[in-house]
Amino acid sequence: MSDRLAAEAPEFVRLMVEVVFADIFAREGLDPRTRLLVAVAALAARGDSPGQLRWFVRAAIDAGATRGAVVEALMQVAVFSGFTSAANALEECADLLVDHDGAGCACPVPAAAR
Repeated sequence: MSDRLAAEAPEFVRLMVEVVFADIFAREGLDPRTRLLVAVAALAARGDSPGQLRWFVRAAIDAGATRGAVVEALMQVAVFSGFTSAANALEECADLLVDHDGAGCACPVPAAAR
């Protein structure tokens, strides 16, 4: 999420973080990387949220997802939501899909869960 959103609507951001990360992401059944990849796929399939898509791609990578895993998730988007949606997502996030060490996680997933 952007600093601008946090500055403009801090209560909205607080509620969003509480619902998404404290309630939904804290559930059992999927590890944090998988949850983040599902979010990436859903946002890519929608095709209308490039800022959120970028944030979740970065969070997935920071949580340990590989570049290959992100690309594979987007291949699933291509099959079920169209190649255009997947291609747009890959283009939007191409700069994020480079090798790095995952240091400095921007996501609120606890380090112990990564």
